[in-house]
Amino acid sequence: MRSHNYLPLAALLILAAPQIATPQASQQYSQVTPPAKAKPAQPVSTVRGSDKAPITVLVFSDFESFPCARSASVIDGLLQQTRDVRVIFKHAPAASNPNAMLAHEAALAGGAQGKFWEMHDTLFENQTHLTRADLLGYAKSLGLDLAAFERALDNHTYRPIVERDLAEAAGLGVTTTPTFFVNGRRLVGPQGYASLGAVIESLLAGIPPDKRVREEIVAAGPAQQIDLEHAPTRGPATAPISLVEFSDFECPFCAVTAPVVRQLLLAYPTQVRFAFKHYPLPMHKESPLAHEAALAAGDQGKFWAMHDLLFATQAKWGVNRVQARSSANGAESEPVPDLRDDLIAKAAQ
Repeated sequence: MRSHNYLPLAALLILAAPQIATPQASQQYSQVTPPAKAKPAQPVSTVRGSDKAPITVLVFSDFESFPCARSASVIDGLLQQTRDVRVIFKHAPAASNPNAMLAHEAALAGGAQGKFWEMHDTLFENQTHLTRADLLGYAKSLGLDLAAFERALDNHTYRPIVERDLAEAAGLGVTTTPTFFVNGRRLVGPQGYASLGAVIESLLAGIPPDKRVREEIVAAGPAQQIDLEHAPTRGPATAPISLVEFSDFECPFCAVTAPVVRQLLLAYPTQVRFAFKHYPLPMHKESPLAHEAALAAGDQGKFWAMHDLLFATQAKWGVNRVQARSSANGAESEPVPDLRDDLIAKAAQ
């Protein structure tokens, strides 16, 4: 996507689309007969985004699949960038993933209490811990009615919905998770920001502006309402314009924005003051330590040097450090340095 369209959180990071030769690529989906006395499940919404959005992304996914977890973070980033996209989640647990079916039922049980997407995010963040006991723990942490949640799991209340999605997947010829349909265009396997964003951008190019969803201004208060007392700043305090960014060192969109902000400050050296606010997103596991490192560098007068270095080298320590298995035979990728050691090395530069 073009960077100037979505300046507040940055443009789409241009990443090479990941290879889809993963252990999940040939998995067969679960075929489980629902309990004979199962009551009809109430509909649970698995849609994110505006119902007026001109672009619909249908994604068949598996909570126990690493490529699906990776793609979920990509989708979340895209939804933050534009209101012209809505996502419909479809359940496609693989038969070879022993905990996947119950995890999908748990997501729907959470959705019945208004917490589908919260449970969705929790399951992907903890996809190696999806036993029944784990699922009950997640329900408790989300503040769900545990008795109702446990009954739904025990009675397999929502299994028919999962099986309906599996039947739909089979009808569409879906054999790999994740598989996307973007306004009907099929994309097979995990997608990066560049590949998925390019398809969405090409579709939006053919949609008249009056058919797109207008951006909403969430807040328009004066900048002095934001507490900047302890925020790192660039530019003179007397500048008539204050630009405040809530940013995440592991966010690829934020990394693309960083050089844009530097160019802006060079173009308007006396007119703009830039303030940085720390906002590590929960799905970025390495981010909190990176923000702490920047603050530690700031204590020695080197916040901006560390800020620039973290964004410049994000591909080496951020989301790309966690690599999928490199081939269908299960070969592991090469080990990466511990992030703490990497940050200490950066501080010495």
